[in-house]
Amino acid sequence: MHNDYVMNMRLVDACHALELASAQVLEIVEHGIIIPVGETPEEWLFDLQMISTARRAMRLQRDLQLEWSAVALVLELIEDRDRLRAENAMLQRRLQRFLND
Repeated sequence: MHNDYVMNMRLVDACHALELASAQVLEIVEHGIIIPVGETPEEWLFDLQMISTARRAMRLQRDLQLEWSAVALVLELIEDRDRLRAENAMLQRRLQRFLND
């Protein structure tokens, strides 16, 4: 059974889940690493995917001692790589079907 329900949490809950102060979460948001739904921090909602992305960013920042702007770039490059790998796999499957016909 597929569940489309996405758990949303407010800033205070996200801070608790990430074990960060709100100022640190604000910094991560300012760099575009995660983009919560809502106009102001009081309205922001975070889903589980954003929490996962923030944790990944925190590991990169801590382990590689990167500035948040560099973390944002690294995450973007990783996303691009993953997208290109998926596209390449799809094109290889299409080519294989074409060659088998």
